[in-house]
Amino acid sequence: MLLFLLAACSPDAPPAECACNLDTGVPDDTDTAVDDTDTAEPDTGEDDTGVEDTAGHDTDTGVTPPTPLQVYLLAGQSNMDGYAYVSGLPPSLQVAQRDVRLYWSGNGAWTDLMPASFGITYGIEYFGPEITFGRALADADPTGSHALIKHAVGGTDLATYWYPGTSRTDPSQGDGYRAFLTTIDLALADLDAESTDWEIAGMIWMQGESDAYTTLEQAEAYEGNLTAFIARVREDVAAPDMPFSIGKIHCPTCVYPDVVRAGQDAVAASVPNVVAFDTVDLPVNTDGIHYDGSGMRTLGVRFAQSLLDVPLSKTPSPVFGLIGSFSADYTGNFFLGYTFEVDRPITVTDLGTLDYGLTGMAYASEVAIYDTASGSLLARGIVPAWYTQPTAPWNNWRYVAIEPLDLEPGAYTIASQVFNGSEDRYIYAADMAAAEGFTWVEGLHKDGATVGMPVYPTSMAASWFGPNLLYLE
Repeated sequence: MLLFLLAACSPDAPPAECACNLDTGVPDDTDTAVDDTDTAEPDTGEDDTGVEDTAGHDTDTGVTPPTPLQVYLLAGQSNMDGYAYVSGLPPSLQVAQRDVRLYWSGNGAWTDLMPASFGITYGIEYFGPEITFGRALADADPTGSHALIKHAVGGTDLATYWYPGTSRTDPSQGDGYRAFLTTIDLALADLDAESTDWEIAGMIWMQGESDAYTTLEQAEAYEGNLTAFIARVREDVAAPDMPFSIGKIHCPTCVYPDVVRAGQDAVAASVPNVVAFDTVDLPVNTDGIHYDGSGMRTLGVRFAQSLLDVPLSKTPSPVFGLIGSFSADYTGNFFLGYTFEVDRPITVTDLGTLDYGLTGMAYASEVAIYDTASGSLLARGIVPAWYTQPTAPWNNWRYVAIEPLDLEPGAYTIASQVFNGSEDRYIYAADMAAAEGFTWVEGLHKDGATVGMPVYPTSMAASWFGPNLLYLE
């Protein structure tokens, strides 16, 4: 199944407050495989003289030329740039994905797919939708080849920064649109230099918060501005029917978000080969506007699914949540948690542990999930301390992504480390709610904070928290 998913200036400040510089570089070499099949000759546009066509295919050999590299364009503001912590990616997606290529304006060279965000400062790494967008495209078409070209900058508006002008050479073009075209030109020139056959396959767009912050007039102009923007991009990249996907903004802090969202819907309804989808269910960081790790993973997958015209994925959600009072008097060196039951198959995507007060984890805490009947360890993850790597908060917990874990109906035990004297306390006698189909069974702990199946039960209601998990159905 398809899963997924501290700037120097405020990522969504007015456009005049943010700027970036573009670097250029040398592309990596990429080999292109040929599919040798006994099919009819391709239509090369040449006569039947046996002369090689412009792509280098001999028209008399009966060899089908390889499918061109499918190139996708990515643009927008901070939620396209990406302010989701890399800890929100499972380990396999934190490393370069060698089967998808990326040209990012912040790097200026073709690389393997990896997190690409201008937000990387103070050692904190972020990612945007490029990771799961590229991964989902490649997984849906494993025999094809895919490449992404990305330019996105936080705090930028469509009305000025992304203004496309009336022609490719219009001097009134916004700085962002000009940088976007430059990025595309450099990337495609590098593909041409390595004799890679390519075609523009689609574009994804996550932008609009800045236009919803300013004036009602600018928000109302969004529909017309986006219509003109799509037309210009299609003309400037010579792809008149290029599919275009819009992630509709979710911006509780904006002044006119509904006006911009209505404009995005109107463009999708009136412009051919344009789709728009909702993002209001995606969880955000504590800033209230930037999607967190699980939300950003889902955003990238939804972009791919919208272009592939398949149903959109849900976003992961927590199994347990606090709804009332609880006690938090205890500290100690324990590995503690609880047993729960689930009545249907699920996929666990993230493991988390309680951050009492959401002040950040004072100590790294390992979280593990076990098959209760056998005691077998099924998955584990480390929620890092706040000073080593930030993590996404959700209610009273902080989470890290794991490799997706499929669970069948049954009983499972989850536990996490707590330490004596730590401000990261665990709670008991809690008023909590369980997601539909889940049942809390009993609290369990093991003496000492080393990882191992907890065995000592407690009779107190809804104890010990401790750990939690995010899941998908």
